[in-house]
Amino acid sequence: MSQQFLYVQFKVRPKGTLTRANGIETVAIELPFNYVADWKLRQRGRYLTDEEIAIELTQGVAIAAADRFVVLSHDPLKEREIHSGTVLSNLLPIMNERDCDYEDDGIRAWFIGSGVLT
Repeated sequence: MSQQFLYVQFKVRPKGTLTRANGIETVAIELPFNYVADWKLRQRGRYLTDEEIAIELTQGVAIAAADRFVVLSHDPLKEREIHSGTVLSNLLPIMNERDCDYEDDGIRAWFIGSGVLT
């Protein structure tokens, strides 16, 4: 894992009938590590691992990135349309191959559709 970044991947499974998703779509996110360090300073009474903090911090970015490509419900986390956040040991190759699909305050996200090997 990079010292500068944490890499998080979420599975995307929209429930809407007009979406093109087939259950293989994912969102990969590059989170600057300083976001985790800042969260720890602000939330001194909470004891989460770096991985748990990274997943918590990137859920909104995953929703915003996926919503550009598929139709999501009003509450995609509750509906489990965005789920299974996993911290990756390294960035995915596609993250070096093309520009990100979404960026918010230094957090970058790539939507990875079906047919793209991750």
